[in-house]
Amino acid sequence: MAIEPTINPYAPPTSDLTGPPPSAADGAFSAPLFSPRQMLAAAALGSVIAGVMLLQANYRAMGRAAAATKALLFGLLASAGLFAVLFMLPDRIPASPINIATALTFYKLAESMQGPAFFKHRAAGGSVRSNWVVFGIIIASAVAVLILAGAFLLATGRLDDVNG
Repeated sequence: MAIEPTINPYAPPTSDLTGPPPSAADGAFSAPLFSPRQMLAAAALGSVIAGVMLLQANYRAMGRAAAATKALLFGLLASAGLFAVLFMLPDRIPASPINIATALTFYKLAESMQGPAFFKHRAAGGSVRSNWVVFGIIIASAVAVLILAGAFLLATGRLDDVNG
C-alpha cells in the first residue's frame, strides 16, 4: 500500500513575508508604471503628447533616462508632424479616423517597447500608476492642444474662417 501525502488541501498557503521587496532584477521596479492601456487612453482621449508623457515617465521609473529623453524628443517631433498634417487636411476629410489610427499605432508601439517590462513588473508584484493621474494628464494635454490650436488658427487668420 502506497503512503498518501499528508498535505492538507484546506490549509492556507504559506509564504515568507519577511523577505526583501522585489527589485528590478526580479522584474518589479521601485516606482509604479503606466500600463500600455493607460497610454492608449491618454493618446486617444488627450493627444499623442499625453501618451508620450506616460511613455517617458515609465522609462524614468525604469531608470532609463536616455530612453526617456529620446521618447520625449521623437514623440514631440511626431506630434508636431501629425498636427501639421491635420491642419493641412481639406475640410471635407474628417480628422477622427486619423486620430484613432494614430492612437492605435502609438499603443502598439508602446506595447512593443515597454509591454514585456510592464507585464514582468506586474507579475513580480509591481504596482500600476493611478487612473486619476492618467485622467489629469489627458485633461492637461487636451487643454494645451486646444490653446495651441487656437493660437495657431489666430496667428494664421484661419480662426475667421472657422467662425464665419
